[in-house]
Amino acid sequence: MTPDHRPLIDERAALRAASLVAPTRRREPRDVAALRADVAADLPAIDAAARAWTQLGADLPPTTARVVGRLSWVRANLATLQDAFEPLRDKLERRSRLAGNVLGTQLGALLGLLSSKVLGQFVLPLGRPGGGELLVVGPNVLDLADDHGPLAADIRRTVVLHEVTHRLQFDGVPWLGDHLRQLLERYLAGARVDRGALAEAAARLPEAVAAARRDGDVQPLLKVVLTEEQAGIVQQAQGLMSLLEGHGNAAMYEAADPELIGDGEAVRRALASRHGDVTSKVLTAVAGMEMKRRQYREGEAFVRAVIEQDGVAGLNRAFEAPEHLPDADEVTDPSGWLARVSPA
Repeated sequence: MTPDHRPLIDERAALRAASLVAPTRRREPRDVAALRADVAADLPAIDAAARAWTQLGADLPPTTARVVGRLSWVRANLATLQDAFEPLRDKLERRSRLAGNVLGTQLGALLGLLSSKVLGQFVLPLGRPGGGELLVVGPNVLDLADDHGPLAADIRRTVVLHEVTHRLQFDGVPWLGDHLRQLLERYLAGARVDRGALAEAAARLPEAVAAARRDGDVQPLLKVVLTEEQAGIVQQAQGLMSLLEGHGNAAMYEAADPELIGDGEAVRRALASRHGDVTSKVLTAVAGMEMKRRQYREGEAFVRAVIEQDGVAGLNRAFEAPEHLPDADEVTDPSGWLARVSPA
């Protein structure tokens, strides 16, 4: 590989950092094999339930899933981030030849922490066209049995249902993946990583943090660390992610019948409890996951309100064209969004 085409993220440094923070307990091969068999056996019914409820992806081939270890999950996310960071290549390489090592170490440590929490993920290529892959993080799913006993199977099916919904969103709506990639590319292209920008942000940050804590509003922080164009892109992306995550969350509890997921309310409580431990609090601080949780809450409320007013067909107007997607403000105003996108 020539120096001009070296990876922006040093994968060896990333995996080394991830391996230092990710739990290393090994599972019995028979347990892993049994989990793979269970996931494969569950998928057809989960896939059918998700398609029936979302009314998306009717012509897609059957959904498949891969059960992976924690470091394999880290590798999959590094691969998609590697392509996604290309718009920053010139800016980062001018800063230092060590930029790839530093970036790899930072991302590896963060992904290593996350790898102990994630149960499933639909990994979408962010820097290039193409379909995604549904991953189930085997060690974490197997750990569910230690904490939740017989409920663990229902939790597993619920999580897979959420991720299958994401697969139907992106593979069933041809323009959606490209739209998300374009938002990310524009966001990164507008990033300022020069010393002057960092010094200016550092000087304004304490006041912005105090305002955010006082008012519970992240906008002061965004104004400090983002350019004006980036702030507008974040507004669009927040609306999109709230829709996607809320849609997935609503599907988890509405799409499945009791034969597939026996106790949906117990599953909801179990999944909510996963946000309360020390590791989650660290991740909230480091990765900004509170915004993610807001997307789940507000997005689910948006999806439920729209379906109550205008059915699934009304909600699916969001997937007709990019201009129909709700922005961050419309997520809290489902009636206003419906009025905007509904035929006159």
